[in-house]
Amino acid sequence: MLKIIVVALLLFVIVSLFTAFYYLVKDPPGSTRVVKTLFLRVGLSLFIMLLLLMGAKMGWITPHEFGL
Repeated sequence: MLKIIVVALLLFVIVSLFTAFYYLVKDPPGSTRVVKTLFLRVGLSLFIMLLLLMGAKMGWITPHEFGL
């Protein structure tokens, strides 16, 4: 279940990135929609990282081990 949530959030981050690019190209100079959209993307990325760390700590997901 956690994997589905993470994938959905990652897709939302990608949509947010392309939305910011669209606003960058189409909006008039001085518009703040690009900054707001990129701020949302950074916030979602941080949330995903915290969710993955919490999931690994709680045992909901198991990270792969590196064969060193």
